[in-house]
Amino acid sequence: MKNIFNYLKKLLKTEASPASVALGFATGTLVAILPTPGFGIFVALFLAFLFKKINKVGIIVAFSIWNPLVLVPTYWFCYYLGDLVFEPNPSIHFSYEILNQVYHYSGKFLIGNGFVAMIASSLCYYAVFTLISLHKEKKDFKKMFRLYRLDPFYKVKEKISVRS
Repeated sequence: MKNIFNYLKKLLKTEASPASVALGFATGTLVAILPTPGFGIFVALFLAFLFKKINKVGIIVAFSIWNPLVLVPTYWFCYYLGDLVFEPNPSIHFSYEILNQVYHYSGKFLIGNGFVAMIASSLCYYAVFTLISLHKEKKDFKKMFRLYRLDPFYKVKEKISVRS
Protein backbone atom coordinates (compact mmCIF):
# COMPACT_ATOMS: atom_id res chain seq x y z
CA MET A 1 0.00 0.00 0.00
CA LYS A 2 2.91 2.32 0.73
CA ASN A 3 4.23 1.79 -2.81
CA ILE A 4 0.92 2.88 -4.30
CA PHE A 5 1.09 6.16 -2.39
CA ASN A 6 4.68 6.65 -3.53
CA TYR A 7 3.55 6.15 -7.14
CA LEU A 8 0.70 8.61 -6.63
CA LYS A 9 3.11 11.21 -5.24
CA LYS A 10 5.39 10.64 -8.21
CA LEU A 11 2.41 11.08 -10.51
CA LEU A 12 1.52 14.41 -8.90
CA LYS A 13 5.12 15.67 -9.03
CA THR A 14 5.67 14.84 -12.68
CA GLU A 15 6.32 17.76 -15.01
CA ALA A 16 4.19 16.31 -17.81
CA SER A 17 0.97 17.99 -18.84
CA PRO A 18 -2.24 16.95 -17.08
CA ALA A 19 -3.62 15.62 -20.36
CA SER A 20 -0.59 13.37 -20.85
CA VAL A 21 -0.76 11.96 -17.33
CA ALA A 22 -4.52 11.43 -17.56
CA LEU A 23 -4.14 9.73 -20.94
CA GLY A 24 -1.50 7.41 -19.49
CA PHE A 25 -3.70 6.55 -16.52
CA ALA A 26 -6.74 5.97 -18.75
CA THR A 27 -4.72 3.75 -21.09
CA GLY A 28 -3.41 1.76 -18.13
CA THR A 29 -6.94 1.41 -16.78
CA LEU A 30 -8.31 0.26 -20.12
CA VAL A 31 -5.62 -2.38 -20.65
CA ALA A 32 -5.70 -3.51 -17.00
CA ILE A 33 -9.46 -4.12 -17.05
CA LEU A 34 -9.43 -5.90 -20.40
CA PRO A 35 -8.75 -9.62 -19.95
CA THR A 36 -5.04 -9.65 -20.80
CA PRO A 37 -3.61 -11.67 -17.90
CA GLY A 38 0.12 -11.44 -17.54
CA PHE A 39 1.04 -9.39 -20.57
CA GLY A 40 -1.26 -6.39 -20.19
CA ILE A 41 1.55 -4.18 -18.86
CA PHE A 42 3.59 -4.95 -21.96
CA VAL A 43 0.68 -3.98 -24.21
CA ALA A 44 0.24 -0.71 -22.31
CA LEU A 45 3.95 0.14 -22.40
CA PHE A 46 4.07 -0.69 -26.11
CA LEU A 47 1.23 1.79 -26.64
CA ALA A 48 3.15 4.36 -24.59
CA PHE A 49 6.25 3.93 -26.74
CA LEU A 50 4.13 4.02 -29.88
CA PHE A 51 2.29 7.21 -28.88
CA LYS A 52 4.62 9.71 -27.21
CA LYS A 53 1.85 11.72 -25.50
CA ILE A 54 0.97 8.83 -23.17
CA ASN A 55 2.73 9.16 -19.81
CA LYS A 56 4.45 5.97 -18.67
CA VAL A 57 4.20 6.81 -14.96
CA GLY A 58 0.42 7.10 -15.34
CA ILE A 59 0.30 3.61 -16.84
CA ILE A 60 2.32 2.11 -14.00
CA VAL A 61 0.16 3.83 -11.37
CA ALA A 62 -2.99 2.53 -13.08
CA PHE A 63 -1.64 -1.02 -13.08
CA SER A 64 -0.71 -0.75 -9.41
CA ILE A 65 -4.25 0.35 -8.56
CA TRP A 66 -5.99 -2.20 -10.81
CA ASN A 67 -4.33 -5.18 -9.13
CA PRO A 68 -5.88 -8.66 -8.99
CA LEU A 69 -7.65 -7.93 -5.70
CA VAL A 70 -9.56 -5.11 -7.38
CA LEU A 71 -10.04 -6.91 -10.69
CA VAL A 72 -11.83 -9.96 -9.26
CA PRO A 73 -14.96 -8.03 -8.20
CA THR A 74 -14.67 -5.95 -11.38
CA TYR A 75 -14.70 -9.09 -13.51
CA TRP A 76 -17.71 -10.39 -11.58
CA PHE A 77 -19.51 -7.11 -12.30
CA CYS A 78 -18.49 -7.41 -15.98
CA TYR A 79 -20.11 -10.82 -16.19
CA TYR A 80 -23.21 -9.61 -14.37
CA LEU A 81 -23.56 -6.65 -16.74
CA GLY A 82 -23.01 -8.88 -19.77
CA ASP A 83 -25.63 -11.27 -18.44
CA LEU A 84 -28.13 -8.43 -18.38
CA VAL A 85 -27.34 -7.47 -21.99
CA PHE A 86 -26.65 -10.84 -23.63
CA GLU A 87 -29.54 -13.06 -24.66
CA PRO A 88 -30.04 -16.09 -22.37
CA ASN A 89 -29.93 -18.75 -25.09
CA PRO A 90 -27.15 -18.41 -27.67
CA SER A 91 -28.08 -18.97 -31.29
CA ILE A 92 -24.94 -20.98 -32.07
CA HIS A 93 -24.70 -24.55 -30.80
CA PHE A 94 -21.60 -26.72 -30.91
CA SER A 95 -21.51 -30.48 -30.84
CA TYR A 96 -19.38 -30.46 -27.67
CA GLU A 97 -21.05 -29.11 -24.55
CA ILE A 98 -17.87 -27.52 -23.20
CA LEU A 99 -17.66 -25.32 -26.30
CA ASN A 100 -21.27 -24.27 -25.74
CA GLN A 101 -20.47 -23.29 -22.17
CA VAL A 102 -17.30 -21.42 -23.11
CA TYR A 103 -19.10 -19.55 -25.88
CA HIS A 104 -22.05 -18.71 -23.68
CA TYR A 105 -20.13 -17.46 -20.64
CA SER A 106 -17.24 -15.80 -22.42
CA GLY A 107 -19.61 -13.83 -24.64
CA LYS A 108 -21.40 -12.45 -21.60
CA PHE A 109 -18.13 -11.63 -19.90
CA LEU A 110 -16.53 -9.93 -22.91
CA ILE A 111 -19.55 -7.74 -23.63
CA GLY A 112 -19.75 -6.59 -20.02
CA ASN A 113 -15.99 -6.18 -19.87
CA GLY A 114 -15.99 -3.92 -22.91
CA PHE A 115 -18.62 -1.66 -21.35
CA VAL A 116 -16.89 -1.50 -17.98
CA ALA A 117 -13.42 -0.92 -19.46
CA MET A 118 -14.58 1.96 -21.66
CA ILE A 119 -16.59 3.65 -18.92
CA ALA A 120 -13.89 3.19 -16.26
CA SER A 121 -11.11 4.50 -18.49
CA SER A 122 -13.20 7.54 -19.47
CA LEU A 123 -14.03 8.33 -15.85
CA CYS A 124 -10.40 7.83 -14.82
CA TYR A 125 -9.23 10.20 -17.56
CA TYR A 126 -11.47 13.01 -16.36
CA ALA A 127 -10.77 12.37 -12.66
CA VAL A 128 -6.97 12.29 -13.07
CA PHE A 129 -7.01 15.28 -15.42
CA THR A 130 -8.98 17.29 -12.87
CA LEU A 131 -6.79 16.23 -9.94
CA ILE A 132 -3.53 16.95 -11.74
CA SER A 133 -4.84 20.31 -12.99
CA LEU A 134 -5.95 21.32 -9.50
CA HIS A 135 -2.62 20.23 -8.04
CA LYS A 136 -0.67 22.23 -10.62
CA GLU A 137 -2.88 25.29 -10.08
CA LYS A 138 -2.32 25.02 -6.33
CA LYS A 139 1.42 24.77 -6.91
CA ASP A 140 1.34 27.78 -9.25
CA PHE A 141 -0.74 29.69 -6.70
CA LYS A 142 1.87 29.02 -4.01
CA LYS A 143 4.62 30.19 -6.37
CA MET A 144 2.68 33.38 -7.01
CA PHE A 145 2.42 33.99 -3.26
CA ARG A 146 6.15 33.56 -2.87
CA LEU A 147 6.85 35.75 -5.88
CA TYR A 148 4.79 38.67 -4.61
CA ARG A 149 5.60 38.01 -0.95
CA LEU A 150 1.99 37.66 0.06
CA ASP A 151 2.50 34.77 2.41
CA PRO A 152 1.07 35.33 5.91
CA PHE A 153 4.43 34.97 7.69
CA TYR A 154 6.09 37.72 5.70
CA LYS A 155 4.73 40.49 7.93
CA VAL A 156 5.63 38.58 11.08
CA LYS A 157 9.20 38.15 9.84
CA GLU A 158 9.32 41.81 8.90
CA LYS A 159 8.11 42.95 12.34
CA ILE A 160 10.62 40.74 14.11
CA SER A 161 13.48 42.03 11.98
CA VAL A 162 12.46 45.66 12.67
CA ARG A 163 12.37 45.15 16.45
CA SER A 164 15.74 43.45 16.60
